[in-house]
Amino acid sequence: MAEKSHLHYALLNMGASGGSAVLKIILGFVSRTIFIQILGTELLGLNGLLTSILVTLSLAEMGIGNAIVYSLYHPVSTGNWTVVKSIMKLYRTVYRVLAGIVLVIGLALIPFLPLIAGKPIENLTLYYCILLFNSVVSYLLTYNRSLIIANERNYIVVTVDFLSYLATVLLQIFTLFFWKNYACYLLLQVVFTIMGNIVLTIIVKKNYYEKFDKIKTARIPEPIITKLKRNVIGTFANKVGDVVVNGTGNILISMFISLVTVGLYSNYQLVIYSVQTVMFNVSSAMTSTIGNIVAVNKDGEDGIKLFFKHQFMNYTMIFFASACILGSLPYFIQLWIGGKYLMPNYVIIMMVEIFVINSLRHTCLVFLDAYGLAYEQRLKPFLEAVLNLSLSLILLVIFKMGILSILISSAITSFFVATVYEAYVVFHFGFKKNVILFYKRYFRIILEVSLNLSIVYFITHTLRIFNLNDMLLFLLSLALSFVTTLIIYLLFNLKNGEFKQLYKQVIRQFKRS
Repeated sequence: MAEKSHLHYALLNMGASGGSAVLKIILGFVSRTIFIQILGTELLGLNGLLTSILVTLSLAEMGIGNAIVYSLYHPVSTGNWTVVKSIMKLYRTVYRVLAGIVLVIGLALIPFLPLIAGKPIENLTLYYCILLFNSVVSYLLTYNRSLIIANERNYIVVTVDFLSYLATVLLQIFTLFFWKNYACYLLLQVVFTIMGNIVLTIIVKKNYYEKFDKIKTARIPEPIITKLKRNVIGTFANKVGDVVVNGTGNILISMFISLVTVGLYSNYQLVIYSVQTVMFNVSSAMTSTIGNIVAVNKDGEDGIKLFFKHQFMNYTMIFFASACILGSLPYFIQLWIGGKYLMPNYVIIMMVEIFVINSLRHTCLVFLDAYGLAYEQRLKPFLEAVLNLSLSLILLVIFKMGILSILISSAITSFFVATVYEAYVVFHFGFKKNVILFYKRYFRIILEVSLNLSIVYFITHTLRIFNLNDMLLFLLSLALSFVTTLIIYLLFNLKNGEFKQLYKQVIRQFKRS
């Protein structure tokens, strides 16, 4: 029964995460289209820039959320509500302190905003302060969602977040049409950030607080405190790497190229990150289930079997998604907002390459969280950050390679530092096995995906020789990408045992439906 329960919640969480992510993509494109048409590319670039600055500020959170969720797995699964209450109280206190730290650091950055933006912008400080306040208030009640996630009820958090996002986007669109005011557009994010967290707090109080409302808090067991401290240190280090690699790109483009380029680049980012978000939401929805299984079963062999099942599912999503992006994205951009927003083909090729490398990391990231191995990879993000920033600046300043500087640096860093380090930590510390087991499959996956992408690129990028309208070009490129990929995928995997198992599980679920 316990296994059925784990499977039930894993599938429910994956379905909710994937479904909400797809709907968010659709809403995001509608909102982005209206934003561009009404407020223009420069404000779009500014929005991306300010978001990047606040992503950098999120370092103050230090990844405590993930560490707390991990520390809750065992006491929640064993019903030790005294420890749960103590951990939640600690979490609340820490996050209130962090809210104050983010506010102070954020306000201190205000004098430097014109320098970062690269030019004077009217009401820049007002826009920034609204987004800063949104970040600050997000810390005040967010700790409650960790208890829901640790109890494998991620779908509740996903549903509340989606409804909050839906209300935000609909009202933002209304605001753009009737007031054309960017400040009002941003203020709505603050309102619904607060409301979403209030709703989750009410849900937690209704469903969980009766379990420990009348019991007193106790001293958190020393092993949990030790592991929590180690995970906070490790997760903070990882946040540094993530921010430098993913959060500073738009800042560097703004400073060394232009704010308009940030806007053009962000359109491509929106599409690719949207697809990546769907995939990561599906794959990471299993984290709490894996974490609960690991909390009571430390067998490395079982862990490796789960890992390779997850990796194959992830590989399948990447195989199709990367091909469809490479084959149809330029046609989609042209159809969506026009040919003047297109970027050179090498940009899309490099962005898809980075997409594949980072998406293949998802399985390792899920197991790093589930096994609580943040501390063991604490050096990785600093190597990642130093290499990425150094390469970016060298290619930007010395070789004048423009936006290609950011893309090349990100690809090299993700492949040679992040992937290598994460795989080693999972297999050495998590499974207690040789990491060569990982690379035997990994390089086969890279080879198969690369071969498919080369064929798809050749087929779809010859379509421009035909005199077709934008809609037909996009639909034809998407269809050719999918059909070509399906044929190649089946040729590679028809005799694969994991493919047969995945196929049987999908068929079984359809029959139950």
